[in-house]
Amino acid sequence: MFDLKRTCPDCPFIEGSSTNQTLRPERIKGIKMDLLQGRTFSCHKTVNYDSTTNKEEQHCVGAMLWLYKRDRPNQMMRIAERIGGLRAENLSTHGQIIE
Repeated sequence: MFDLKRTCPDCPFIEGSSTNQTLRPERIKGIKMDLLQGRTFSCHKTVNYDSTTNKEEQHCVGAMLWLYKRDRPNQMMRIAERIGGLRAENLSTHGQIIE
């Protein structure tokens, strides 16, 4: 669930990315609110929309960087940190993370 280390270029958490520009502001606000309430957000490139494939969903790196920027990692992130599956310093982005 924490295999991704870099945002994708069209991550909704990158300022000006194609997904950031096409999502309604209310949707982005809703995602942020969910994250601040402890929910997780999967990378849209790993979501299994086709039940015939066996893709494992991964946490969105942009969402994790957004949470780290606020010093608010969610419970799953904190657990992954404790067992060595996640290190904030190993995450990077293709652009500026949104506010």
